Amino acid sequence: MQYKDIDAVIESMTVEQIKSVMATLKQKGNVRRIDTSRRERRLAMNDLYFSVAPLPYKSTYEEYKLESEAIRQQVISGVDIPCQK
Repeated sequence: MQYKDIDAVIESMTVEQIKSVMATLKQKGNVRRIDTSRRERRLAMNDLYFSVAPLPYKSTYEEYKLESEAIRQQVISGVDIPCQK
């Protein structure tokens, strides 16, 4: 079937026929939904880390390394990440 054929079929349909087709589609659940919860969680983790991450030029390297690792571990644990459902 080409696009011309589909357009012709749609144009020839009555309002009642279009309603019945749409009702059938809604009942079968053919609509695809994309789950973005993993992406939202990952972005929330990045935002949390970079909002509290230490600046390397304001402390010694050892202090920076220890603090950034501690923050990274806390972010990975998900302590401060709000859950969205």
